[in-house]
Amino acid sequence: MRLGLHPQCAFPARFAWLAAALETAGDAIPRVPCPALDAWRADLGPVAGVSLIFPEAYMNNPASMFGHTLLRLDRAPPDAHEDRRDLLAYAVNFAADTGDDGGALFAVKGLTGLYPGTFSLWPYYAKVQQYGDWERRDIWEYRLALTPGEIERLLLYVFELRQVRFDYFFFDENCSYQLLGLLEVARPGLALRDRFHGWAIPADTVRAVLAETGLTAEPTWRPSAATRIAARARALPSGARRLARELASGARPPGDPAVAALPADERASLLLLAYDLLRLDARAETAAADGPRSLALLRARRATGVRGDPVPGARRPRVSPDAGHPPARVRVGAGVRGERAFVELRARPAFHDLLDPPGGYLPGAEIDFLDVALRYHPAHGDLDLHALTLLEIVSLAPRDGLFRPVSWRVRTGLTSRLVPRSGGGQGDAWFWDLAGGAGLAAPLGERALAYAFAEAQAESSPHLSPAFAIGPGASLGLLFGGAGDRWRAHLRARAVHLALGDPHSAFTLALEQSVRLAPRVALELHVAGERDFGRSWLETGLFLRRWF
Repeated sequence: MRLGLHPQCAFPARFAWLAAALETAGDAIPRVPCPALDAWRADLGPVAGVSLIFPEAYMNNPASMFGHTLLRLDRAPPDAHEDRRDLLAYAVNFAADTGDDGGALFAVKGLTGLYPGTFSLWPYYAKVQQYGDWERRDIWEYRLALTPGEIERLLLYVFELRQVRFDYFFFDENCSYQLLGLLEVARPGLALRDRFHGWAIPADTVRAVLAETGLTAEPTWRPSAATRIAARARALPSGARRLARELASGARPPGDPAVAALPADERASLLLLAYDLLRLDARAETAAADGPRSLALLRARRATGVRGDPVPGARRPRVSPDAGHPPARVRVGAGVRGERAFVELRARPAFHDLLDPPGGYLPGAEIDFLDVALRYHPAHGDLDLHALTLLEIVSLAPRDGLFRPVSWRVRTGLTSRLVPRSGGGQGDAWFWDLAGGAGLAAPLGERALAYAFAEAQAESSPHLSPAFAIGPGASLGLLFGGAGDRWRAHLRARAVHLALGDPHSAFTLALEQSVRLAPRVALELHVAGERDFGRSWLETGLFLRRWF
């Protein structure tokens, strides 16, 4: 028997179900003591509720680019305070053990289920530290409307799953998918996992859980350390932000004349900002060295005489992840490319692009997966595969005086491009390309973002001679529109010179605009000028977008 336990003790959830199914006959089954289960329950303490926890996406880790979900076992019923923090509760987490793998090995093993996935219990404050502080991810907390009996079934099943190994798949049998199984045991009759075939995106599973179980209160938003720091920095002049970075790094002491010259309220906020920056950058191996500097900043803060926090906290996002647009999208419309009119049908199962409504998603992030476009040309009566985007990821992480992240992008897929024909004119040819690069992004106010990338591209096509081309490139862009805006626009330019293989250069200048007509419907206008293989053409199109 597993772990040497009596079957009643090794599988308490199944025994409870069997006893309930047998009704009165179940009372006749002799009960045996289960000291391991009793000790485990005592360590958990009282569990009065269950919350679904959603840390938002973390674009610098490919395994977390869709976000993550876990369950928190709440110790006390909800109170009247919206900012209640159940940090001492336990969290039920399902994750893959990836070791030190990275690069191609990490991707291959994650896609093919070669990593072991296990359930584990963690103090919730440890997960908040991991996601909110170290990985700088905002966290959403959803208190589920489960009954005491459902909570008890869930706990017994979690006990059963200790040390059980699952095959972990990044796209489908992942953290979110396995948590759905726990909730199906808690509330028999749920069929949450039946909704997901091929992929289980955390934000989508959150919507499914809330639709079936409901909430006891509005979701709670826990801003990350980086979000809180950014809110404090916005309230200070730009010069003070640079000063805060110097205080945090130790380049200036807290008693520096530039600090002492500031008004008391501004000085207090500046010292708190420097302290928060120091803590954000610190890790366990540097905590001892940073301790005296942290203490000096806190003492200087106290010496200002300012009580409380002179700066308001971070602003809660207008849209929570469960209220964002669904990940699947269909686009239909018509346009003209060169001299050929077309009707287009485009569909993708997941996830989000830069023109989609940003509410509920990570700002400046795009993950496009299996985006397929078909085009029909009425003049010739032919239907063609125009594009197949296997995967496109864009991370536009804004830089400022405090944070200096690197933005990046990667794309691979099949595209149809206009090429010159031997008999004259132009025709379509298929190209498989792989492109990527790194760059910088900077905010222009609250509703615009500028970016620039240095890139490299490799492509293969029967049209090329030899059948490949490789070379460097660069791109620039401006993204307009805030979280609550109905209108969004993306102005972009790109140039690439493919010097190896079949040499040629390509240039693109495009303006894409989207106007949201309804929560799940938008109108898109696309205008682009392109030049490739020494020929130029213009493409325009009007499309209707629908998310579902």
